[in-house]
Amino acid sequence: MNIIKICNALLVILVMCVTQQASAQSDSISSCVSCMCAKDATPAGSMISHVHPKGEWMFSYRFMYMNSKGMQQNGNSISNTQIFNNYLYTSDRMQMGMHMLMAMYGVNKNLTLMGMLEYNQATMNMKGLPGSSHMHNGVMMSGDMSHDMKTSGFGDMSLTALYSLLNNNKHHLLLSAGMSIPTGSIHNRGEAGSMYPDKRYPYMMQQGSGTWDVLPGLTYTFKGDKFMASTQATSILRTGYNSVGYKLGNKFVSNSWIAYQWFSFMSTSVRAEFIQLGKIKGSDPSYSAYTEPSANKVNYGGSSGFIYAGVNFYFLSINKIGLEFGLPVYQKTNGIQPTSYANANLVYTIIF
Repeated sequence: MNIIKICNALLVILVMCVTQQASAQSDSISSCVSCMCAKDATPAGSMISHVHPKGEWMFSYRFMYMNSKGMQQNGNSISNTQIFNNYLYTSDRMQMGMHMLMAMYGVNKNLTLMGMLEYNQATMNMKGLPGSSHMHNGVMMSGDMSHDMKTSGFGDMSLTALYSLLNNNKHHLLLSAGMSIPTGSIHNRGEAGSMYPDKRYPYMMQQGSGTWDVLPGLTYTFKGDKFMASTQATSILRTGYNSVGYKLGNKFVSNSWIAYQWFSFMSTSVRAEFIQLGKIKGSDPSYSAYTEPSANKVNYGGSSGFIYAGVNFYFLSINKIGLEFGLPVYQKTNGIQPTSYANANLVYTIIF
């Protein structure tokens, strides 16, 4: 019996359990303990590993946190004093948070549709050359002052189709193809009295790309009784220039992970991630490229690698909470960029 037949059978059991909850909730929970569709050991930071049986829904909330500390140039640490040789301001830390809502639906045994909406928050601390004073964007700025650039808002939406090329009791090969819809703003502006008074913030502080982007991917997953392993290649391909006059670089991501289910209620994982980000083409004409590094398009793109450790907890048969913590093991930037410090991921999923 292949895995699709097993999942369909378990889905029937799950529906029976949910029906019985109206009269005997405790009995329904105990009847669903063996449901393995919800006990997926996929790490919190990985979003594609399998298709869903026909008629099955999965909803998830995911929070991703990225923290940067200090600056680097072409893979080497660089001091603020060195940056001030070419720029008026620099940054010593940056935090980014992404809230993601995702829904998946099994159209049939081979095809699953996925939709995702995100809400982004970003903060970058800016510092000027100590003792300096100058007029910037019509505002008198002192180098002894610090300033936080802050933006928040909905990001780009995405719609993706997952198609199973291979799906048996151990081996799963998925082809994914999606489209990113430019719903995120590329016109976030600074407040009065800031470095960017009613001016657009730099590229990395915007919430979207401003372009319709293509999202291809290929994922292989091995699933044993308690052991899972996967390797995946995904990308974001930019299709053109946005209304401001630039397009972000293409993004390629490679993910590989292994996981083991130690108990019926818990599994752990280790994941390796490699990211390659292309350069920005075109430019925003409103920026002064030498105000600070993030306003200069040459300081975008590069490659990085992270190692994550994760844990998943399962409860009530249809719920999962996953946590991940990651550290950078490699980073080589184009130009001057923030240095990655630590990342964290959290996910909550429920299956119907």
